[in-house]
Amino acid sequence: MTEFILPSNANYLNFRHRLPDKCLAPWVQCLWSMGRPGHLTESRTEKFYPDAGASLSIKLTSPHPIITLCFNKTTLIETLDTTAPCLGIRFKAAGAHCLLGLLPEAFTDTHYRLDNELEPLGLQGLIPVVERLYQSDSQQGLRLLETWLLHRLESQSPANSRITTIVQAIGELQLPPQQLGATLGFTRRTLERKLKREVGVTPGQLVAYARLNRARHGLLATTLPLTEIALQCGYYDQAHFTHAFQSLAYETPAAYRKRKLSQIYKA
Repeated sequence: MTEFILPSNANYLNFRHRLPDKCLAPWVQCLWSMGRPGHLTESRTEKFYPDAGASLSIKLTSPHPIITLCFNKTTLIETLDTTAPCLGIRFKAAGAHCLLGLLPEAFTDTHYRLDNELEPLGLQGLIPVVERLYQSDSQQGLRLLETWLLHRLESQSPANSRITTIVQAIGELQLPPQQLGATLGFTRRTLERKLKREVGVTPGQLVAYARLNRARHGLLATTLPLTEIALQCGYYDQAHFTHAFQSLAYETPAAYRKRKLSQIYKA
């Protein structure tokens, strides 16, 4: 659904990411690693914007790892540190449900710590992989996580490919959600119910997230005026753009552009 925008503190956090195997691409946005082992550093704050995706993160603390899931419907402001290596998987919208059978309502807008709940949540086989991460560098660790996902893919067929198709199409902002649903045999009410349960959001929220993501790219990758970006992203006008962007991102489009570009120039 979305292209990847690097965190503001990517260099400081030693953040690295890689695209998944093509077999996983419909459901996984990227695999990532972060942290500088053996270096004590100060923490940094980062914003995580909603896109209906979910994050599985594994922090390799001693003696036990911290494994969490998070699905954010709102922009989350998190304090990150690099005192321990951390690896993770960023799922696309519906990816955690289609690939792993997880429903987002259980871990919405919070970091849900897994520990002994791994088996019921459909993450069989993850603990042995996590144990091997301690003996691996970050690139080896990401390959281990990717292999685990590929094994999960082989052991079960992804649920409801029609939902994946609709979610991807909504993210491209080509047709209204109801029209897309009708082409695949969903009534409006059925589409709303299935998206709410399996993706965690309504069709309207998916559209809002897709517009936000497209606008963020436009603000960073171009010098276009706000009015033109607004129209390209499907907003009525600049006022509508500013209001919708600020309600999700907690800052205006102009402030976002200024802040992100200043961080890029300082890097």
